[in-house]
Amino acid sequence: MGERRKAKRYEVYLPLQVCMSRKSPAEFHTAQLRDISRAGVFFHSDTRIETGAGMELTFALPAERNRGTSVLVRASAKALRVSLIESGASPLYGVAATIDRLDFVRPVATNAA
Repeated sequence: MGERRKAKRYEVYLPLQVCMSRKSPAEFHTAQLRDISRAGVFFHSDTRIETGAGMELTFALPAERNRGTSVLVRASAKALRVSLIESGASPLYGVAATIDRLDFVRPVATNAA
């Protein structure tokens, strides 16, 4: 079977904050981003996420060498596929999600005295 992805994926290993947006009160947990494209993400989570669940994802792209500021990325996403990863004592889940909306937020520089 050939590659079915519509967009190129880039390997990244960054901490990821996951907010289960449709729960009340909202649930937050951390995860590990593994790859990203313009259409989706794949991450590892120690919290099980239901297929079809909506979530808000937040992570920081590292600073460019000459600019010195990181970029905060916020994405609205939906879990497409969740699989258990055999990893040892505690369960670990691989989550593939589509991105519905992606926002880039540059930090605002302030003059602190």
